[in-house]
Amino acid sequence: MKTNMKSYRNTEVINIVRDRIIALVERKGVWEGSMTELNSAITTGSRKTANVENWPGSPSILRRVVNRVAPQLRKAGLKVAFSRETDHFRKRVVSFTQR
Repeated sequence: MKTNMKSYRNTEVINIVRDRIIALVERKGVWEGSMTELNSAITTGSRKTANVENWPGSPSILRRVVNRVAPQLRKAGLKVAFSRETDHFRKRVVSFTQR
């Protein structure tokens, strides 16, 4: 995948990420993990992502996209929370839950 700074402003990418996160949470009820894990969860088994220009190719760019869609996700009834794990590595984590 390409790392492209424009992806966090690309409306098509933003809409796809939003819709995939909503679908993921509807299937699982709760989802928690790193941005790398989120990227894998929302792109696994999807051919459509391969055709999307400017798909976020790095966790930091995906984080920007998620920050942009967070208000829309909240309006759709999801709780969005960002945190860090408390272990030595302090991995950044995002969680989505249905309200």
